[in-house]
Amino acid sequence: MYYDEHEKEENIVHYFLTEAVNIPGNISCLIGPVIKLLPSHNINVKKTAYTVLPKVCSLHPDAAFLSVNTILQDSRDPNPVVKCLAVSTLCSLPPLLQEHAGPVLNAAFKDGNPRVRRTAVIGCGKVFKHSTGLIFENGLIDRLYESIRDSDAVVVTSSLLALDTILASEGGVVVSRNMCEYLLQRLADFPDPQLATILQVIGKYKPPEEDELFQELSILDPYLVHSSSAAVVVNCVKLFLELTKEKQPQLKTEIIERVTPVLKQFLSPGAPRESTNHVLDFLIAFNQDSDWLAQFSNTPHLFYPVSYDSDLPLALKKLNILPYICTETNFKEVLSNLEKYCRTPAICGNTIACVCLISNRMPLIAGSECLGIIMSLMDISDHIVCDTVLSALQDFDLQHFDDNTIRSLIQKVLMKIDLSVNDVPYILPILLGEHGELIEDQSPYVLESLTQNFDQYDDCMQSLTVTAAIKMFLKMPAKCQHILGAIMEKCMLDMNESDSGKLFSLQEKTLKYYKLLQTDIQLVKKMLNS
Repeated sequence: MYYDEHEKEENIVHYFLTEAVNIPGNISCLIGPVIKLLPSHNINVKKTAYTVLPKVCSLHPDAAFLSVNTILQDSRDPNPVVKCLAVSTLCSLPPLLQEHAGPVLNAAFKDGNPRVRRTAVIGCGKVFKHSTGLIFENGLIDRLYESIRDSDAVVVTSSLLALDTILASEGGVVVSRNMCEYLLQRLADFPDPQLATILQVIGKYKPPEEDELFQELSILDPYLVHSSSAAVVVNCVKLFLELTKEKQPQLKTEIIERVTPVLKQFLSPGAPRESTNHVLDFLIAFNQDSDWLAQFSNTPHLFYPVSYDSDLPLALKKLNILPYICTETNFKEVLSNLEKYCRTPAICGNTIACVCLISNRMPLIAGSECLGIIMSLMDISDHIVCDTVLSALQDFDLQHFDDNTIRSLIQKVLMKIDLSVNDVPYILPILLGEHGELIEDQSPYVLESLTQNFDQYDDCMQSLTVTAAIKMFLKMPAKCQHILGAIMEKCMLDMNESDSGKLFSLQEKTLKYYKLLQTDIQLVKKMLNS
């Protein structure tokens, strides 16, 4: 009966601690209950006490000394769960590290239970974070290197990662030939998450001899098509490419052909989200490598952002890749599918940017279709989509379009812009400066309107307006001379003290062009066109 009452009391305190530790304010009142509950035989209560203790000690360091006897006793407990709690918590209490971290961790490294050894490895990382020197003083670097030959796969990979972090200033973990050979022979022992890490570590060793290189490649070869894990395949591909790029670059084509079907499998609908993410990150890193991306040109549907409503980050990564797999044979299909996403506010910005990039990458092939989509989007009533289009047009290369097409675009842009507001889109002065002569009966009046509201604009808009005025003056001097003069006067004279810092660089720019226009107009043209 007494035991039941005692257990009930502990459970109540357990609940109290769980709630109280998350309440902002002074938690010194928890020191007593936490120290009292550490020796509890109720494992849930003990876990709670050990969880709360580091937070209490972070605010009241001396409390750690009240708990040290219990922690040391629990670190020798036959129950591995209790032992792990003690070892892990000790490594999070800086006041106890100097005296106790070395002996406790060295003992934990020799424990027969792999869970305790894992805790020892993770504990080294915690100690390193609090006190760098203790790791070296207590011989824990040697313990970590020894643990690479542990029978437990998690202990092995955790040790390698801990060494790579602790020794980062020296280049990370040192992988010798013997270590590399040992890890290669044990590849089959590692579950996929650990195997992916091991492949990264093996990449730190470069076989000096060709025979050794081919022996390593032959062992790694099956993992190029390891269909159960995208992380394993991707890391194996990276390792293959790194090992072969200098002495066997011709193998790249064979690697790509073998791996592509597996990568497509991880991109297919129904594939685990993590697998798809690994492959997308890999392809984004290689988005300038046509050898890789050409393999996906016949399956553009794998990169449509169909999951944007449930997984927006993944959909955006797909859109980042899509322009680079767009080709002469698939661009119409790609644009047809993208058009509907351009009209969806949640993803319209990235999709419109994707369309612009497709046009810029293949202007003579897909430019007209891309611009057609952009212009059609300005006809819809959704202001978010329309504003996004006007913003994206800044990055749309119009170099290969004829004058009539550009003239139509400018007219449509003018229809969508309210010249009386403070946030006129940047595309307007850009279009005026580059192509204002195409609407010469109208563009001076638009520029004059921008001049009248010049003081309301932000720095970038003012700078673009000045540039547009100079460019239009060079093309239509008679119609734009007075407007350019008015803008320059605003920049040079209309500066009160609150604006002087903001406009100083603009004033310098204006003064520079003012002097150059008087002495060397050809130089001004070259500067503006460069």
